[in-house]
Amino acid sequence: MRWLVSCGALALATLVAMPAAHAETTKSFQVSADIVKGCIVAVNAAGQWGKIDFGTVSGVAQGTVDADLLSGAVGGIQIDCTPNTTAYVTVDNGDHAAGGVRRLGLGATAFAIPYQLYADGSSTPWTSQSIAVSFPMGVSRKVLPVRGRATLTRPMAAGAYTDTVRVTLTW
Repeated sequence: MRWLVSCGALALATLVAMPAAHAETTKSFQVSADIVKGCIVAVNAAGQWGKIDFGTVSGVAQGTVDADLLSGAVGGIQIDCTPNTTAYVTVDNGDHAAGGVRRLGLGATAFAIPYQLYADGSSTPWTSQSIAVSFPMGVSRKVLPVRGRATLTRPMAAGAYTDTVRVTLTW
């Protein structure tokens, strides 16, 4: 029995003589994110950037009709960009243009109503030139107002005149 007690005492002495294990209980790690410049455009319920509706007009009307681009409750193209970004907006001439003039077309017929677009309150027609929209620090949302002006000449055939204009946003 003496041998057992000696072995037990030796084992206990060895455990007591071992240095205490130190585990680190506090450590740190890095958290980061890279924010890149970017933009999005709000769309209406139809998934479009908006619509210009000149309304219902008599086939014997003459003169001009104006209408604003509307996208939901917003009058114009709503653009959201990262602050400190400049976005550039361009438009094409649409599906029915002739001789550089945008036109509302009546299906596959030759009937057409010429129209112009005006952006950001300008009195100069918006053709293919790029419009710069700046987003300074602290600003992430702007609305680019767009107005259409159709020139009515009589007589006009009855029907639904339409056109599709493609808008390009770059930054």
